[in-house]
Amino acid sequence: MRNTWRMNKLKATLFFSLLFLSAIGLYAQIEPNLDNKFRLAQSYEVAGRLEKAESLYKELYDTQPWNYTFFESLNKVLVAQKKYDKSVELLNQKILQTPNDYNLYGLLGSTYYIMDQSQKAYETWDKGTKISPESTVGYRVIANYAIENRAFDKAIDILKKGKEHSADPTVFSFDLGNIYAANMKFKDAAEEFCFLIEKHPEQLAVVKSRIMSYINRPDATQQTIDAVKSIAKSKAMPELYDLLTFVFVSSENFKDAFENVVTSENIFHGNGTNMFILAQDAFRTRQYDWAAEAYNFILKNYSNSPYTQPSKIGYARTLESSLDQKFLSANFSWKPLYKPVPLFSDEYKKIIEAYNEFVKGYPDNAINIEALFRIAEIYRTRLFDYSKADSLYKKISEISPTTNYAIQSNIFRGKMAIENDNLNDAEKYFAQAAANGRIQPNDLSETKFYLGRINFWKGNFTDALKLFNEATKNLSTDFSNDALELSALIGATKKDSINLVRYSHADMLALQNKMEQAATEFKTLADNPNVFILNDFAKIKLAEILIAKDDLPTAIKILEELTGNEKSGIFSEKANFLLARCYQYGVKNLQKAAEIYEKLLEKFPNSLYFDRARTELNKLQTKNG
Repeated sequence: MRNTWRMNKLKATLFFSLLFLSAIGLYAQIEPNLDNKFRLAQSYEVAGRLEKAESLYKELYDTQPWNYTFFESLNKVLVAQKKYDKSVELLNQKILQTPNDYNLYGLLGSTYYIMDQSQKAYETWDKGTKISPESTVGYRVIANYAIENRAFDKAIDILKKGKEHSADPTVFSFDLGNIYAANMKFKDAAEEFCFLIEKHPEQLAVVKSRIMSYINRPDATQQTIDAVKSIAKSKAMPELYDLLTFVFVSSENFKDAFENVVTSENIFHGNGTNMFILAQDAFRTRQYDWAAEAYNFILKNYSNSPYTQPSKIGYARTLESSLDQKFLSANFSWKPLYKPVPLFSDEYKKIIEAYNEFVKGYPDNAINIEALFRIAEIYRTRLFDYSKADSLYKKISEISPTTNYAIQSNIFRGKMAIENDNLNDAEKYFAQAAANGRIQPNDLSETKFYLGRINFWKGNFTDALKLFNEATKNLSTDFSNDALELSALIGATKKDSINLVRYSHADMLALQNKMEQAATEFKTLADNPNVFILNDFAKIKLAEILIAKDDLPTAIKILEELTGNEKSGIFSEKANFLLARCYQYGVKNLQKAAEIYEKLLEKFPNSLYFDRARTELNKLQTKNG
């Protein structure tokens, strides 16, 4: 009996399984047909044959009225044909079937809006929000339809109603802030963002990011400042004062930013954190006076703050960077070759004293290495006391051999050894830097470049070529152009070893600031028409030396000859760039400089000088309005 029951159950199961599989098979036969018809309708729609598309979408929708894709496609093609009445009829029928679907009210309102029946559109959208007045989703869905139709005022109205009815009104603040900003109502946008921060302070970073996206638009800065300042005073939250500082800094108004941070630190009994952040922002944007002011404020008011020590070295570093701007401007740093002279020596010595005071005051502080390195840099690049610089670099390498400061110290010792005509020591220092396991890719490329150059000067051209190839794996470095040029020179002229040796010797003399001797060697090669490629290389180098000696007319003549010679090849790009800089910084003919930069960008779109030329051209265009 039990076995018979089990047998019957098994038969029934098999029967229904077969029936189910048959149904699937039948469905599989029908479904591809619908899919093919849908694809055909889409192709008609894309081709602009909207009547055909409508007919097929209608058949599909009648077959599967529950299929939202078919329904939406039909409505879309009706609207595209301006058959608005049919769209309204279709949507109203659908609403009767599913009265709680927000999207249907959104679509119906959109049709009315396109028909210029804005009042009906608004009423329809309002009905959609009343399906579930406490629902956050409904208001935002309907508001999106208003936004899509650029009915921004209505979208704002809908979102404001949602904000009134929502248990968490901040959900709507971000949407409202975005719409206000898009419509240049920056004061309203700022107020919404401040409301969001009041309720959710953790959203400060998100708000900053949003404000940053529009703060430079006309009137945005002042409207935002006025709104945030007013709310910050009434609410007294540190996050709001932080936001106000951010807006001031974004508009490069460091004076008001500084005063706001002072107020904030006093109100909330801070420890200098916000002032230290402001100092770093000012330093990063080269607002050195305000960076110094901020660091100095910390030193005077927060003796026990964790930011006191970094502020001391930050203050000295800021004074140094500020003085560097004047130094470089006075030393014609735009020139490819120039022999700097000591300037502002007394001021630099005071900065050295500040660094030394830090070292003595905090003998066990890890930042001491940075202070010693900065002192060494001042001696090397500003006071040109190579002996003191070298002793400091040596000390850094000994007490902190694994740091980047040790790597840089070896690189700079190598450069000083070159200038002192001690190539063997230079080679040793560059090799030590390259062997450091923590060396950065750019620094490694630089050491390879200088090692290659030393081999080039020694006449070891095969080794030099190998090192130059390694140095040019990263083409973003400042010396990659020189490495490529020297590689090309060796490859093209290594058979003429006598003249190549003469060129390499002149190249070394130029780097050692022995300009007169280098000029004599280069001129000999430049005047020799029989040393083809070397001739053009020598002309470029001779022009650079003439620029260094302020003989701009002769330098310009040589560069114009190279830019006008189609056979100059790779020299044309560099010659154009140098020629433009001569007119920009030397002759002060900005219009002529701009014309040459534009010519370079147009003629050499793949040039290694492209980015630099574009940057300089942008400077000129900004300066000329």
